[in-house]
Amino acid sequence: MPISYSERARLTCPACLAPFDADVWILVEAAERPDLAQALRDGALNTVACPHCGHEGPAGAPLLFHDASSRRVYFAVPADVEEHAWRERAQSLLYLLVGSIPEEERRPYLGDVQVEHEVDGVRRAILRRERHRRPAEPKGAIQPEPEPVRREAPASPAPAAAPDDQTTLLEAVRALVSADSAAQFEAIVAMHPQLLTDEGDSIVHQLAELAYNEGQRDVAAALREVRATLAQLRAGRPVPGDRQPAPGDPAAASAAAPAPESVEPPTQDASLSDAAYQALLHAASPDDLAAAARDYPALLEEWADAELAARADAALDEGNERLARVVEMHRETLAELRARVGGQDMLLQAVRALLEADGEDAIADVIAENPILLTDAAQDALFGLAAGARAQGDQDLAEYAISCRAMLRTVRAGLDEPTP
Repeated sequence: MPISYSERARLTCPACLAPFDADVWILVEAAERPDLAQALRDGALNTVACPHCGHEGPAGAPLLFHDASSRRVYFAVPADVEEHAWRERAQSLLYLLVGSIPEEERRPYLGDVQVEHEVDGVRRAILRRERHRRPAEPKGAIQPEPEPVRREAPASPAPAAAPDDQTTLLEAVRALVSADSAAQFEAIVAMHPQLLTDEGDSIVHQLAELAYNEGQRDVAAALREVRATLAQLRAGRPVPGDRQPAPGDPAAASAAAPAPESVEPPTQDASLSDAAYQALLHAASPDDLAAAARDYPALLEEWADAELAARADAALDEGNERLARVVEMHRETLAELRARVGGQDMLLQAVRALLEADGEDAIADVIAENPILLTDAAQDALFGLAAGARAQGDQDLAEYAISCRAMLRTVRAGLDEPTP
């Protein structure tokens, strides 16, 4: 089922002031619709022409744009729209996007939406990012085929239907958040039994994380309460009768365990720095490569393997077989190193050692011995640990886990900075 979709919008021409209808894209998934992604880069997406006077210009519509290859979600804020209105619109589109992505493909960066002024602001942000990343991109990468002639307006097929099942489930979750009695809660569940499935639990969990990432602590607390109540129903226990106030009410949120500070932006840009790549190329032995991974922990990320494979392919395309062999050799060594230090048991041991370290020197030693702590996997592990500690009422552990998470991001940012 398609993720990208458009809506029929009622517009007013700024030149002749005549009203007219046009299809505008509201949600675009770049991998699914590379043609729309290219139209956005070209400045043609959501550009419409007035049928009365021929004036051409931007439609002024909101747009949520997801580019998984660069781990970015952008939202274009229309001009002259109140903040509360565009935030609600962005949140609803984000829920729809996440609900359309298979659970195993959902990543933490989805909750970090980059807000830009109008569609042109998103276009400029994407082009700036691509210019910044261009030296690291393999020359053999396939680019979208350019259009020979720029259209007056982008192609506007009939709006693709939103995922009905997911949309219904999202609406049911919102109804549960507003339920103010056990009877009402149970009635909603009876109408939507899929809420008691693994999919329903996953949706509620993901929505709670997204709300938390957006700084909406009241909503996140309400969704956590809904998820806990659904778990009780799933286990055959009745809904508690004292659902007062409603879970969406600020009073309910204040009674819930406080959440840690909002999740910061992604720790890295899913692209190896030139310094990391050069350190890899100059490694003369597995020990040298392990030392490079300590200095540049991005080499231990799963996505680094795919980037190195692309670099090897690019070297072959250029006829540089020697470079391709070197990259492939180091890629295999890194895979072995990643399996050795990045397994779940090793990661948990490293996290435990970090939490037990006493003093700055001890913490520095633990990080130096366990470079896996500076990867996304460690960030996720600490986030899960904090959530579990909060659920068990251990606020001290939850807050310390979050502070360690922030500290590791700071260390990682320092390593990622280019040396003068």
